[in-house]
Amino acid sequence: MLSILILSHSPDIARGLKEMCLQMISGDVTIEAVGGTKEGNLGIDAELVLNKLQELMANSDGVVVLGDIGSTILAAKNALNMLGFPANVCIADAPLVEGAVVASVEASLGSPLQEVVKKAEEVKSLNKL
Repeated sequence: MLSILILSHSPDIARGLKEMCLQMISGDVTIEAVGGTKEGNLGIDAELVLNKLQELMANSDGVVVLGDIGSTILAAKNALNMLGFPANVCIADAPLVEGAVVASVEASLGSPLQEVVKKAEEVKSLNKL
């Protein structure tokens, strides 16, 4: 089983996107979200990112991380560095909403980690019109 970790500067976006992804899946996938600071403001709590990532790694076969902008990705990279760059964790270079939905659905179908990341990253070139 794979896990999806959603990172956003906004607590509301993180929670809402997690809920959206949970409603879209049919299989066994853990989806977690970290958004905002400890005080609930805009930003990212790097310590919470590290702790959530450790928790997901301990309870799944792999983790796909998706973030919105700037420091969410930096927090994820720093956490991976502190954990020795585990092979079963990948940061997807994908738009947050579309990437998280696609990654969640693909993971729920039982696809392996690299395939889930690939599918999430493919939505960068998705035309909406």
